[in-house]
Amino acid sequence: MEVSIIQKPDLVVAIDFGSTYSGYAWQWRTDFLRNKGNIEFNTNWGSGALQLHKTTTCLLLKANGDDESEYEIDSFGYKAERIYINMSKEHEKEKKKNLDRGDEDNSLENFYLFKRFKHLLYTKEIDDKMKVEDQLDRHFPLFHVLSKFLKALKDHFINNLKEKGQRVNLDKTLWVVTVPAIWSEKAKAFMRKAMEKALMEETEGIEKSLTKKKRKNLLLALEPEAAAIYCIHLPCEQRANMNDFGAPGQVFLTADLGGLTADLSAVKVLDEGLLEEVCLSTGQLTGGQNVNDAFFQACHNNFDGDSWNKTFGKSTPTECLEMEDDFEQKKVTIGKEDQRLEKIVLKVPYTIMKEIDKNNITLKETNDFYLEENEMKFTSELVRNKLFKETCAKMYDVMKEDLESKKLKDCRTVVLVGGFAESPIVVQHIREAIKKNFPNMKVVVPTSPFQAVLKGAVLYGHDPMIFRSRIARYTYGVGINHVFDEKRHDKEKKWLNTEDNKYYCKDVLAVHVAKGQSVILKEQLEEHRYRPTYKNQKSVNISIYASDRAPMNSTVDGEPKDVIYITDEGCEKIGEIDVEIPDTLLGTERNLLVRMVYGGTELSVIVIDETSGKDFPLSIKLI
Repeated sequence: MEVSIIQKPDLVVAIDFGSTYSGYAWQWRTDFLRNKGNIEFNTNWGSGALQLHKTTTCLLLKANGDDESEYEIDSFGYKAERIYINMSKEHEKEKKKNLDRGDEDNSLENFYLFKRFKHLLYTKEIDDKMKVEDQLDRHFPLFHVLSKFLKALKDHFINNLKEKGQRVNLDKTLWVVTVPAIWSEKAKAFMRKAMEKALMEETEGIEKSLTKKKRKNLLLALEPEAAAIYCIHLPCEQRANMNDFGAPGQVFLTADLGGLTADLSAVKVLDEGLLEEVCLSTGQLTGGQNVNDAFFQACHNNFDGDSWNKTFGKSTPTECLEMEDDFEQKKVTIGKEDQRLEKIVLKVPYTIMKEIDKNNITLKETNDFYLEENEMKFTSELVRNKLFKETCAKMYDVMKEDLESKKLKDCRTVVLVGGFAESPIVVQHIREAIKKNFPNMKVVVPTSPFQAVLKGAVLYGHDPMIFRSRIARYTYGVGINHVFDEKRHDKEKKWLNTEDNKYYCKDVLAVHVAKGQSVILKEQLEEHRYRPTYKNQKSVNISIYASDRAPMNSTVDGEPKDVIYITDEGCEKIGEIDVEIPDTLLGTERNLLVRMVYGGTELSVIVIDETSGKDFPLSIKLI
């Protein structure tokens, strides 16, 4: 649970690894105690950066040898894109010269540009062997790319403070990394492992990095929850204008609208500013990237045949990067002016323009997409009704599902945060849809919604126990042998214990925490007693499991109606404790007391041998 991390750190640094943009924010403990809103951001990502507080999720690696470990960080973010674009342009020039001479140009061979690779972590099948493609379709280990990108952000922060004359004591620094609520546990573990590797690696000019024993310096935060924390710490004037936001007893839904997902978190405000999770965080794989995809699909649809796709596929990496970045920058501004002035105007890639001039590509007759000189122009109708409408509808649908839940019957406020909440079109679509179906609901957007997750993550690092209770995301328990019940148990798992001549059912999950159960953090859950199977048994293995199933309501005798087996699909072993019980005098009458404390991000387990009084602790990271 959260108490296992370092307490009252001198410095909290939050890293937001986004699908399109990433960045970091920080706050010293003294500033937190004096003014919680005084959180610092890096605002210098290089000239021409598209955002002030974040840089693009982009990494440029340079090969120094054949071994993957020899690849080093050349640059990251917007700087990496500019460097790569410049190198690509030089590469194209040299390529033309070399073709004339019959030579081969390998100027880009040792450089690998990776962009927007977060989407790979939304799959269920995640392991260290996963690959990611660079800009030239070459494959590279995803874990290596992710840890290098996180290291680049970490190093940038440390050097940033060093240039300001501020010394960073890494042992007293807590790093908070944000993750989507809808990520699988494997994805969260993958992110934790990548950040741990980034923290272990040395930062040039710094005497030492964290040792292997310093894993208490890392905490993961769910993105919509971090945003909710940010919102309740807004200045009083802002909260007053947001439906008296943050008043004790208020239930609100936070929607973090990002590049890939709409992540939701429903919480209730308690006294003293504490929060209570109302229902499990939910989400949908839909966001700003869907609008990008719709844009490229619109390009394809407005040209005859498959001519656009075939020609655009031949475009240089430079043209692809510049066109996508240009669209990314312009799409969030649509809706800020008079609708009659709404147009997205983009430069036509040279490869496409050349084929148009040759009449190899023909534009269909249409009223909402046209070419003028070397520019493509999209009308307001196409932008609103074809690029944005479907994505906004999907985001609303996931909110509607939560708002119709009985657990949110007292909810009167929906808060939109995240980079995509910067878009007036998105806000307008969602407001209109919610007003139509939930007339008493108010949709609010705080100032600088794109900062919400980072700022909230910093505040969470300073006060990780701000959540008084959480909803268990999985069913947690112990794998046991249970006296066989003909009505309830699987006959395939029946076995005879020849020592006591009784039949047992193997692989039964004895439930300690049920999925969907509201659990008060730090408070001990109901304890369970277990006994050894055999009289002369001198050790017992207590194996802890997590299942994605919630047990059905209990029967009269307190047992669940259905049995969860540790061999079921969706049930995984997450930890184990070997307990030594050398005193066999009491045979099978020896009691092992198992206590669990659920902390939201960590599960603490203590096994106590009641005969000797000796305890055996175990701490299991959940996210």
